[in-house]
Amino acid sequence: MRRFLAAVALACGAILLSPVAGAQGSSLPGAELPEVNRAVDLERYSGTWYQVAALPQPYTLQCAHHTTAEYGVVDAQTISVRNSCGTLLGPRSTIEGTATAVSDASLRVTFPGVPFQQVDGPPNYRVTHLEEDYSLAVVGDPRRLSGFVLSRTPDLSPGEWSRVRGIVESRGWNSCTFLTVPMPGGRGDVAPLCVL
Repeated sequence: MRRFLAAVALACGAILLSPVAGAQGSSLPGAELPEVNRAVDLERYSGTWYQVAALPQPYTLQCAHHTTAEYGVVDAQTISVRNSCGTLLGPRSTIEGTATAVSDASLRVTFPGVPFQQVDGPPNYRVTHLEEDYSLAVVGDPRRLSGFVLSRTPDLSPGEWSRVRGIVESRGWNSCTFLTVPMPGGRGDVAPLCVL
C-alpha cells in the first residue's frame, strides 16, 4: 500500500513539476491528441484488454491492481464497456456502460448513473495508437486529461515497455505521469513509465 501511494504521489509531483507546455515530454498546447491513422474495427477491438499503465484518475483511485476493460459489439457504432479492477479493501470494483463511435477512432463513453455526462457530448475516448494485430492500444481523452495503455496480455517485455514509453511521449504526454498497474502474470509493481 505504501509503495502504491508513493508512486501516485510521484506521478502527481511529476504533473505539477512537468516542463513548460511544449517542452519534450509534456502535453502539447492547443493540439488535440491525434487519432490513429486508420478506422478502428470495433469487432476486432472488442474483447478483453489489460490496462498495463495509466495516467491516474480521480475516478479510479480505488483501483490498486488487475485492471481490465472488456468491450463487446452492440451494433455497428456502439460497444458495451465493462471496466473492473482489484481494490485494496475488498472485492473487484466494476462499472458498465457503452461507447458510441463519433469518428474513425474516437468514441463517447458513458456510464449510467454517473453525473455530468453528456450522451451526445464530445468524444472522451480516442485511440491514438493501435497495433496492426490489435494487441496493444494507447488511448486517452482528446485533451490528454486521461491516458491508458491497453494490452491483450498482462506482460510486456522490456523492449515493449520502451516502445510504449516512446509512443506515449510522441503523443504529447509526460511519460513520468503514467504509472504501471500491478497485474497477475505481469508487472507486480507501480512505477512511472519514464523509468522503465
